[in-house]
Amino acid sequence: MTQILQDKVALITGASSGIGEASAIALAKAGAAVVIGARRQELGEALAQRIRDEGGRAVFLKSDVIDPAQVQALVDLAESEFGGLDIALNNAGTDGPGGPITDIDDSAYSLVFDTNVKGVWNGLRAQIPALRKRGGGSIINISSALGRRGVAGLSTYVASKHAVEGLTKSVAIEVAKEHIRVNAIAPGPIRTPMLESASGGNPDGFNGIVAMGRRGTTSEISPTVLYLASDQSSYVTGQSIAVDGGATAGFVTG
Repeated sequence: MTQILQDKVALITGASSGIGEASAIALAKAGAAVVIGARRQELGEALAQRIRDEGGRAVFLKSDVIDPAQVQALVDLAESEFGGLDIALNNAGTDGPGGPITDIDDSAYSLVFDTNVKGVWNGLRAQIPALRKRGGGSIINISSALGRRGVAGLSTYVASKHAVEGLTKSVAIEVAKEHIRVNAIAPGPIRTPMLESASGGNPDGFNGIVAMGRRGTTSEISPTVLYLASDQSSYVTGQSIAVDGGATAGFVTG
């Protein structure tokens, strides 16, 4: 793979599995040094070691995006270990319990919004000052196809991803003249442990909303991560790119 991110430093939250894991590997293969953040220490350390074994540069820090101090610690590690920060992928997220809104309690709401929205908020607030020091950079937030439509029984998760879309656009405008680009990726149903959990063990149950009729893979998300991380997208900011097999294109009737 062409080293399109040579000498760049990238930070990924929620990187111990799924989209975060695949993106960390792709970023490292593209030449970036990577700082891996996740709550699951064993998986995170194994991923960092795998990247190093394959000739890349990687460090891991156990962290929870709900805590702003732990998010700041990831940025501090990027600066102390690799000299700065150029790319941030705010990927950490949770689905939370499903069901009618009247059945969702306050603690479930708080968990979803603290992780999916406050986690991105914390990331942006810590990452932007670091990118300023480098004269600019790229921030990528993982949203969802469900950040663009409604789904009965998933109102809390859907609302949280709508919030990520709004944060992305608003903050992109705030920092655009500082050469900091802020974009989102809105995946459709992707073959990840979270999808297994959200679907109650039937991940193909979401295929009916996808024009292509199938789940995507994490390797179908990482090329868009690389595009947004690199100078190939130098005139792209404030956008949400759907990588969803046509899930948000319209209704599937046949």
